[in-house]
Amino acid sequence: MNKKIFRFTFLTTLFALIAAAVFVIGILFDTFENQIRTEVESEAGYIAQAVENEGASFLESLGDTDRRITLVNHDGTVVFDNQADALSLDNHAEREEIKQAMETGTGMSVRYSKTLTEKTLYYAVKLSDNSVLRVSTNQYTVFTIVMGLLQPILFILLAVLIITAVLSSRVSKSIVKPINNLDLENPENNETYEELTPLLRKISDQKRTISKQIAELSKRDETRREFTANVSHELKTPLTSISGFAELMKNGDVQQEATADFSKSIYDETQRLISLVNDIIELSELDEKNIPLEKEAVDLYELSGEIIDRLKSEAAKKNVSLHLIGGSAKVYGVRKILDEMIYNLCDNAIKYNKENGTVDIIVNDADKKAYLTVRDTGIGISAEHKSRVFERFYRVDKSRSKQVGGTGLGLAIVKHGAIYHNAEITLESAEGKGTSVTVAFDKD
Repeated sequence: MNKKIFRFTFLTTLFALIAAAVFVIGILFDTFENQIRTEVESEAGYIAQAVENEGASFLESLGDTDRRITLVNHDGTVVFDNQADALSLDNHAEREEIKQAMETGTGMSVRYSKTLTEKTLYYAVKLSDNSVLRVSTNQYTVFTIVMGLLQPILFILLAVLIITAVLSSRVSKSIVKPINNLDLENPENNETYEELTPLLRKISDQKRTISKQIAELSKRDETRREFTANVSHELKTPLTSISGFAELMKNGDVQQEATADFSKSIYDETQRLISLVNDIIELSELDEKNIPLEKEAVDLYELSGEIIDRLKSEAAKKNVSLHLIGGSAKVYGVRKILDEMIYNLCDNAIKYNKENGTVDIIVNDADKKAYLTVRDTGIGISAEHKSRVFERFYRVDKSRSKQVGGTGLGLAIVKHGAIYHNAEITLESAEGKGTSVTVAFDKD
């Protein structure tokens, strides 16, 4: 870029200087030529007036002069010439300036030498006796002047080239320097050309976007590793139990009356595995937004009633009463996902409730939103755990989780289901007093 700017600046400056020099020389030469023409016209007028007053003898008294003075008779015969013998000169009747003077009173013409290095300006004035007085002067052409000044012109041109090269180099470096010194790590902190501001702003936006994407990728990678480790752990426990029970039964080390208990344990662990796999598949679909189901209008109040019917037997085991409060509130979403969300919230509320506790499912709509709240009178969540309960496999009390069962993915499914439906989750909980989870859906 520096070389390109240097070449452009150098050639532009050089061209401008040469053009300016030619223009100035042209103007000066034209002014000089006009001045000579005016002088010749004036001199011809003065001499003509003197000849009219004193006769042709006046011409003899002029002596040496750099102007050539010629007196031509009305028939073109040369009567007098101060630089040549009049008798030796040809008839001038056909000379352009003489013919013009004969016709109009004055005449002028310019003739060049054979080598084009010199030109002669002729000016003629008609006298009262029809004779013509002509004054002429020699003048160098521009080519002759330039050739005569060739050496100083070449010297000046060389000096101009050197000065132009030095200035162009400095200008190009001064232009490029702010660009080379740009701090691309902090694009918006640069003080440079105004024209670069949009580019720097765009680079800054791209850096922020890339940094954000890198952070998200790192977070997702960390979450994936953690998820893989948790899945491995969660799968290993029931598989180990199933393998152990099956090995004992295979080796015949189980008494007949214990076979039913072992079979039940194998069945329970298998169901736990099926639930875990189903939850993992559900989360994967939500992560990739690869839900093969179409959205439809779903009444949260009606759906909550169906879920309560399915959980009555589970609630009865802990003497937990279920209450549906509110009224119809429809949202546009995937029924299967909404069912999973409400079911998991209610299932958690039952599992982590106290004996003879209650679970309230409250459905209502206001301000163009549909609200679903699941409130329990359970063990509650301490402040330090509130921000993490929606993470995959995160358990507040691992020892209690083993007692109540579950895969540890219920609230994670709720969270991702809310994201899928552009809904907001609010968690309120106090340790020992219960928990309330509210999901706010847009109705439009």
